[in-house]
Amino acid sequence: MAINFGLTETGFLAPTYNEILDSVEDDFIQNFGQDIALTSNSNFGIIARLIAWRETLLIQTLQKEYYSAFISTATNSSLDRLGANLGLPRKVEMPSSVNLQIQTDDQYLVQAGEKFETEDGIVFSLTKDVLTAQDTNGNWIGVGELESDETGEMNNVPAGSITIVSNPNDDIISVTNPQPAAGGQDREEDGEYRARLILENADRPGPTAAGIKSALMNLPGVRQVGIVENPSNQNDASGNPAYSVHIYVLGGQDEDIADCLANHIAAGITLDGTKAIDVNDAAGNTRTINFDSGKSLPIYVSVDITANEQFDADEGADNVKEAIINYINQLEMGDSVFLTKLYPPVYVIPGVEEAKIQIGLAMDKLASDDIKCSQFEAPSCEADHIEVTVNGV
Repeated sequence: MAINFGLTETGFLAPTYNEILDSVEDDFIQNFGQDIALTSNSNFGIIARLIAWRETLLIQTLQKEYYSAFISTATNSSLDRLGANLGLPRKVEMPSSVNLQIQTDDQYLVQAGEKFETEDGIVFSLTKDVLTAQDTNGNWIGVGELESDETGEMNNVPAGSITIVSNPNDDIISVTNPQPAAGGQDREEDGEYRARLILENADRPGPTAAGIKSALMNLPGVRQVGIVENPSNQNDASGNPAYSVHIYVLGGQDEDIADCLANHIAAGITLDGTKAIDVNDAAGNTRTINFDSGKSLPIYVSVDITANEQFDADEGADNVKEAIINYINQLEMGDSVFLTKLYPPVYVIPGVEEAKIQIGLAMDKLASDDIKCSQFEAPSCEADHIEVTVNGV
């Protein structure tokens, strides 16, 4: 029996291992007769299975090569190459940075490389020397820039959290960061990178809402963007003024965001927001750019599963977590988390017969209800926020 595989009108057709094995066994019977022994422990049976396995691996490799040419299906380095063709590289791990206010008992030079940290042990280093000077209140104050020793989003610590001098110094009275640290980012996963490439391909950076979002999403550290337009001649229900655009950005540096908006917002558009940053646009004109920071909204999930023997006892629970994380983390800022939409990705996992899912904003406050996010909240989830109970295995 000949096996058809390769390119078809609907994509690349790849037979299963069992289909290939049936085909190899049919060829053996045709060439060596009906009496040939093809059991798994016979010589011909072993040879047939080796051939079928090799052919399966070959066809799967060809299938992966075919799908690596498309943004929607490419992974890892193949996706990186497609992004490079668009001039849009994958976001890599980056440290966070923040200004530190230092108070000393007299004029004092704090040297570059001095380390400071949070109570959680996140360490930052001073990038340049800081010489304290006396302010109007008689206090010796200096401000310097810190950069986190490690990379990743976890280093974007809140304001007022960097308060420890790693190597205690009697000359330094106190330290603090008046603003939150920003710019730290994790390596962009395939799903996030793919979504950004698709957005870039569909909506090139420009003055439209989709174009503005595309431009902002390309900035280092930016994870989510929400845009609220008010085209009416009066304030909307959220208090946004008439004919305005209110932009919420989760992650990234304020200066980078303001520069980006200055060069992509159309002339005459009123920007609303509590942050106001003066920047020069491409024409050299100074503009005050208003926007607001978005907020990450952690979602907690409990999954109670009844499974059969097809459920993977070793990795099944992790597969459930991954399915839920993938759904929640692809939601955009302002999207609600609908409980019913969590069930389909769980039920496609082999061996899941029944599932009961509850969600909430804390593990001790779960319910079978949807979670409505405000226009500046971006739902997020990670493995530690999910509890999976498996019954029947």
